[in-house]
Amino acid sequence: MFPWLGALELSLVAAAVVFVRRVLYGHFVERAFEARYRDQRNLQGVIVGAEGFSLAGTDDRAIVLLHGYNDSPQTMRSPAAAFHAAGWTVYVPLLPGHGRTLGAFAASTAIDWIDAGRGAVREALQRHRRVAVGGLSMGGAVAIIVAAEQSTVQGAVLFAPFLLHSRRLGAIAALWPLLSLWTRYLTGGKATRAIRDPAARESIIAYRCSTPRLLRELKRVVRQARAALPAVKQPVFMAQSGDDYRIPPSQAQDAFNALGSTDKHLHWTTGNGHVITVDFGHGELSAEAVRWIESRVPKRSA
Repeated sequence: MFPWLGALELSLVAAAVVFVRRVLYGHFVERAFEARYRDQRNLQGVIVGAEGFSLAGTDDRAIVLLHGYNDSPQTMRSPAAAFHAAGWTVYVPLLPGHGRTLGAFAASTAIDWIDAGRGAVREALQRHRRVAVGGLSMGGAVAIIVAAEQSTVQGAVLFAPFLLHSRRLGAIAALWPLLSLWTRYLTGGKATRAIRDPAARESIIAYRCSTPRLLRELKRVVRQARAALPAVKQPVFMAQSGDDYRIPPSQAQDAFNALGSTDKHLHWTTGNGHVITVDFGHGELSAEAVRWIESRVPKRSA
């Protein structure tokens, strides 16, 4: 094609093309993100609506709810409201790197996310006599790790916990240094399948992209959570959609079976996607989770 160029020159041209493509596409993703959220940040740099929050309850019970990878505490509003209505104090922290900027997200790590979950539960245990932990997707995986480590936690509520070590995730995790040379961000997630409710999908606060290295970090959470499953002895309510495109039903069942608890319940839903705490039927799902865990950690009489 270019007979006057030697192998070295062709390599340099190819490298330049890859570099320019990487920079231009990175800027495109960042501009699109900033255009959406530029004027929607508070004084701490957190996107309005993505802040961590707490709801004061009326008895001695508390639950820590952890959001998933790439989203925010916004996704936990429904279960938080249901637990609060039953008298629980609810803590929903914003995990490191989330709800801020793409730069903050890119700099976060698996240990940051796990330590944030540990810290939130530790603080709740210092303030309340009875504490449960729960989470969505990656937040559910972190909840498993914390419950396995902290025997004083009295129950776990897991919404589509992300415990699947897929081939794609494994390949990206293994090749992330090479992929990072090609692209700063990986996009193209199937949002219409993750959340089927169009209104919920449009209002969700999420980065809608990842860096290759971050998927390596996500894999680390998955591996640690899967290893922790047998050590979870507390009562566990686990909810899973049969239409979740990310987690096949057989994989969800296998993870549930691996839980060490002898008191556990797997609740199946349909007609919704992976983010079941905001999708169709989230109100009924949250109410069912509260009903089940209330039977294990009931409100004490005065």
